[in-house]
Parts: sequence; C-alpha cells; structure tokens
Amino acid sequence: MKKRTNPFRLRRSPQPEAPPPKPASEMSDEEIEEGIRKARREILALQHEELRSREKARLTGDAPEGSGKPRPLGNIFKKKGFK
Repeated sequence: MKKRTNPFRLRRSPQPEAPPPKPASEMSDEEIEEGIRKARREILALQHEELRSREKARLTGDAPEGSGKPRPLGNIFKKKGFK
C-alpha cells in the first residue's frame, strides 16, 4: 500500500557536506572579515526574500488577516459568533 504524503510539504534535498569551520583563534583577520560579510549577505538575502513574499501576498490578497487592510466590524462579529 502506498504511503500518503503531504503534497504541500517541501522536499529536502541532500546537502553536500562542508568541512567543519576552523576555530576563530586559528583564522586570520581576513578570513574572519570574509565570514562576517558572507553571513551578513545571507541574512540580507533572507530578509529581502521574506519581504518580497509578504508584499506579494499583500498585493494579491493572500495575506493573513490583520496584516493589511482593516476589516469591517460586521465581518468580525459575524465570524466570532456575536449577534
């Protein structure tokens, strides 16, 4: 029998093994600076990607509630069960 899988779950591809990083005490100043620059670039790229996806969701109307336009009170009370 075939096992059911979630079609929306991202599949993990095997990551190539990187050599373990050297301790900071053994690294030169240039290597440390390059590592810091690389880490900053990665963080900035992730922040930009998150911002792009949020902005795209906001423009297409797929954004979660409370993240964009205010909702009319009638809709809020209708969903909460108030009469």
